[in-house]
Amino acid sequence: MEPVEVAVVGAGQAGLAISYWLAEREIDHVLLDRDRPGSSWHDRWDSFCLVTPNWTLDLPGFPYQGDDPDGFIPRDAIADYVAQYRAFLDVPVFESTEVLNLHRGDDGWTLTTAGGEWLARAVVVATGAFPFLSVPPVANSIQPDVLQLHSQEYRRPSALPEGGVLVVGGGQSGAQIVDELVIEGREVWFSIGQSGRGPRRYRGKDITAWLRDVGFGEMPVTDEMRQRASIIVSGRDGGKDLNLRTFGRDGVHLVGRVLAADQWTLELSDDLEQNVDAADQVDAQLRGLVDRHIAEHGIDAPPADVETIDWTPGPTPTRLDLNAEGISTVVWATGYHYDFSWIKADIFDNRGYPHQRRGVTSKPGLYFIGLNGMHTTGSALFSGVGADAQHVVNDIWETLE
Repeated sequence: MEPVEVAVVGAGQAGLAISYWLAEREIDHVLLDRDRPGSSWHDRWDSFCLVTPNWTLDLPGFPYQGDDPDGFIPRDAIADYVAQYRAFLDVPVFESTEVLNLHRGDDGWTLTTAGGEWLARAVVVATGAFPFLSVPPVANSIQPDVLQLHSQEYRRPSALPEGGVLVVGGGQSGAQIVDELVIEGREVWFSIGQSGRGPRRYRGKDITAWLRDVGFGEMPVTDEMRQRASIIVSGRDGGKDLNLRTFGRDGVHLVGRVLAADQWTLELSDDLEQNVDAADQVDAQLRGLVDRHIAEHGIDAPPADVETIDWTPGPTPTRLDLNAEGISTVVWATGYHYDFSWIKADIFDNRGYPHQRRGVTSKPGLYFIGLNGMHTTGSALFSGVGADAQHVVNDIWETLE
């Protein structure tokens, strides 16, 4: 059994940010990763790019230093940034080392891997914001002749069979994949739930910059906020809006949520119009937040310039015949889920999310980092994980002392 002061499970950007602050405190530690640092970024589709501007690449001690801070770097460059950060830190990473069991004993936390055991006084779980694919059970009732894949398995339109494509899930991934399929001339159906949209740029700035200025990224999230789908925007082609009404105007078949399936036939919810309206309301709220900030601080900003898309949903279909419509592929952009069953500690809610306060749990020596909405909306982002990591390491330092 190998002893160590702190073991970090996961060596992506969150685990590496923890390592930076541990090194600053000169705390002995190792990182254990089931793959290799940054590998999850390579699992995105070919045209994937960051949806926040490059200046948000701001891991501790390693801010973005390129020549396009307002651009949106592509998938492989994101992975390269993480790899460069690892090299910058010169951090001890054990790759291909999956932790199979974590439990607390009299002497600390025991981490069991296929290659042996580690004994740590403290453990930081940094396994990612979106570790496991989530596909609803209804997928099992769809005709086997239809190709089904999760958005993480999607690569490019040309890799799909001929025919129509149904994308299920109206969050970031679903909307961006629909946008790409439309650009490539595919016939697309888009099954949406309640998610918001926002302007890519508004009154002279990227919406990310405005949200930073108003302090939105530093506001603690509620449990309700944590479960909401992210606001849809795109970094493609230098950054662009993703508007459900634009999709509808341009020929995308917008439909409600998939409720059930029987071979070729899907049963759909009839709340399409409400969901499109709800997305518009989020956009209006964001613009209003920016407008108030500009007015309250006397900022010299260009006037609002909002394009009105003249499209409204027609009668909402409640059934979709995949065979009759020529739909050959279903892309499940239905998100991810956590699986912390390997952690033997009674700290999880009924959804498997850990009870914690900014990464600190009620179990001495057990911490989390990089969870979606862990503390703020930025907790899982390059721009926000560093502050959470510093908070966690400060607590570790006090505990070890």
